Amino acid sequence: MHERGSLVWDLPSRLFHWTLLCCLAGSWITAEAGFEWTEWHFRLGYASLTLIAFRVIWGLVGTRHARFADFLRGPGPTLANAKGLFTRTPSNYAGHTPIGGWSVMLMLTLVAVQAGTGLFLTDDIFYAGPYNGVVSSATAGTLAQIHHLNFNLLQAVVVLHVAAVAWYRWGKGTHLVAPMLHGRKLDVDPAEAIDSSKLTRAFLVLVLAAGAVTALVQLAPPPSTDFYDF
Repeated sequence: MHERGSLVWDLPSRLFHWTLLCCLAGSWITAEAGFEWTEWHFRLGYASLTLIAFRVIWGLVGTRHARFADFLRGPGPTLANAKGLFTRTPSNYAGHTPIGGWSVMLMLTLVAVQAGTGLFLTDDIFYAGPYNGVVSSATAGTLAQIHHLNFNLLQAVVVLHVAAVAWYRWGKGTHLVAPMLHGRKLDVDPAEAIDSSKLTRAFLVLVLAAGAVTALVQLAPPPSTDFYDF
C-alpha cells in the first residue's frame, strides 16, 4: 500500500467534482451580478451540462468506484448505512457510501434540471436560451419558475453535502476532502484500489460530452425573436 493510502478516486472524477463546484459558484455569482454577466451565466450552464453528460457516461465506463454499479445500492444496504450515519464509527467504504451514492445521483439530477431549463429561458430584454423560441411564453415562464425553485433546492443540497462532509471529518473521523484532492484513502483493502485513472478513456468521454452539448446548442432552431442566441 502507498504510504498515503490506496488510490480510490480517479483524476477525472476528482476534476469533475471541483470543476462542477466552480461552475455552480460561478452560475450563482453571474446570476446575481446583473444582465451584463448573462452571457457568462449561459456559458457556465453549457459547461455544467457538459460535465453532467461526462459524469453519466463515466458512471458507466469509468474506473471501479466511479461507476454507478459500485455505489448505487438497494434499500437494504442504504437503510443499514442510514442507521449508522450518526454514530461515531468511521466509514469503511472504499468509494461512496450507499447514501452518498444516492446523493450523487440527486446532485446530478438537480444540476441537469437547472442547466436544462436554462436552455428555454429569456430575460425578455437582451438574452434568450437557444430553445426559448420552441416553447410558448407561458411554458417559458413555468420553466423559469422551475429554474429558480430548483436552484434553491440545489443550494440546500449543497449545504447538506458540506454538513455531511464536516460530520464525517469531526464526528466519524473519516476524511472525505483530502481523498477528493489526491485520490487516495487510508485503511482501504488494497483489493479495492484502482490501478490507473484511465485518462485516455476519460478524454474521449469528455470530447463526446462536449461535442454533444455543442451540437445541442448550435443545432437549435433559429430564434423567433431578436434576442441574442448564445
